[in-house]
Amino acid sequence: MRAAYFTAMVMLCGSGWSLTAPVKAQTLTVTATGTIAKSCGLTASGQFGNANLNANGTVTAAAVVNCNLKYVVKATSARGGLKNATAAPSSSFSNLLAYNFSLSVPLDNGGGTISATCASTALVAGASNCQLSPAGTGLSSGNGTSVNQNAALNIGWTLPTTTRLVAGSYSDVLTITIAAQQ
Repeated sequence: MRAAYFTAMVMLCGSGWSLTAPVKAQTLTVTATGTIAKSCGLTASGQFGNANLNANGTVTAAAVVNCNLKYVVKATSARGGLKNATAAPSSSFSNLLAYNFSLSVPLDNGGGTISATCASTALVAGASNCQLSPAGTGLSSGNGTSVNQNAALNIGWTLPTTTRLVAGSYSDVLTITIAAQQ
């Protein structure tokens, strides 16, 4: 009987007939994942211009804020104002010109703008009495982000009325720190 079955199969196959099993549908599931690294930085895009300290005035600068998460900004003044290396010869003179520092940063997606203004004397190491003070909580973006946003930086001063400034060059180093908010 086995030989007859084998012969019949050979005859069917040889005559152009073939027997195949039905094809079943197959499903393949692919999961795509990825990560965007946390990033927060500040890049100067323009320096403060030369200040005319013979009159009240303002100088401006710009920086690009690039933070893809909520952040906080602080500032530190190395000298507490624009300072001359020459000591004041008497109480009628001063070698320190205090200023106000203002920072304004737009938030993404129409989230408004965050801004603060602090006296240079409030930006010295250890100070915490202004929003940007180095030992304070800092200027917070809340839940906002700022990706490639142009920040405005301003330093404005008013000449003293009771003392005169010592002749010469004045300077300060203002350090702005930006970090991810905890």
